[in-house]
Amino acid sequence: MEAFIEILQENPAASAFGVLGLASQMIWPVFRAHRAIMGAQFAIGSSYSAHYALLEAWSGAGVAGIGATQSALAFLVGEQPWFRWAGLLFLPVVAVVCYATWIGLPTVFAFAAVALIMIGRLQRNTLRLRIFLLAASPFALGYDILVGAAPALVGGILSTVIAAAMLVREIKAIRESASIGASPSRQSS
Repeated sequence: MEAFIEILQENPAASAFGVLGLASQMIWPVFRAHRAIMGAQFAIGSSYSAHYALLEAWSGAGVAGIGATQSALAFLVGEQPWFRWAGLLFLPVVAVVCYATWIGLPTVFAFAAVALIMIGRLQRNTLRLRIFLLAASPFALGYDILVGAAPALVGGILSTVIAAAMLVREIKAIRESASIGASPSRQSS
């Protein structure tokens, strides 16, 4: 615990943005509406972009900033059909940023995490959105470990646990809804 406190005290500005990102990361899984999730995703991306920049972790700063931009656009345009395809245009930009900030494995993890997150943001179905965001978690956690982003790591771990619980809840709700919808037809047969 003392080591974690020392990390926070070494760079208070980075820690402040990291804590903002952590708080945002804690709340996104409980939202059900796509627009609310996108608002939280913007807060996560913009906070962590500043956090990583202040830690001089440039791959993370760049991809988180691009992710925040994509989230803001998704929030503003809602579920417009054209955005699903236009949103994919962010991926080559991420590849260029990763190339420009290349430091090896951390950059690979940053790219994998943000690519999965960006593809997830393009999903209209919140269940698929949650699945993609959860699939990105191991890569994001790996990046945070490698660059020493303690608040982001804590946020990632807690967010993953909460998101997994919310995914299970959503799957159960879908199953219950399907079984309720199927029940009357079985009874009338």
